[in-house]
Amino acid sequence: MTEMDPFQAAMDNLLRRSMAAPTPRLSPDFDQRVMRELQRGSERSYPYRRILLTGYGLTSVVASVVVMRGQGLNWVAASLSILAPLALVAAAGWAWRLTRTSLVRSAKQS
Repeated sequence: MTEMDPFQAAMDNLLRRSMAAPTPRLSPDFDQRVMRELQRGSERSYPYRRILLTGYGLTSVVASVVVMRGQGLNWVAASLSILAPLALVAAAGWAWRLTRTSLVRSAKQS
C-alpha cells in the first residue's frame, strides 16, 4: 500500500464517512413546496422582467436603425428586419399565454 499525502487521506476519510451515512430522503410534499416557491418567485420578478425586456427591445431597435441607416439600407428593409422578430416574440408570448390558459382550464375541469 502506498503512502497518501495528508490532503488525499483527509479526502478519503471524508468520502468514507459520507458513504457510510444514511441516504437523505425528501419529504412527501417536496414537489408541491418547490412549485409553490417557483410560482412566488416568478410573480415577484414579472414586472422587472417586462421592464428589462422593453428596455432591451428599445435599445435594439435604436441600434439597428442607426447601423442600418449607416449602411445605406432603405427604411423598408430596416423596418422589416426590426419588426419581424418583434412580431415573432409577441406571437410566441400570445401563444404561450393561450396555451397556459387552456391547460389551466382543462386541469380545473378534470
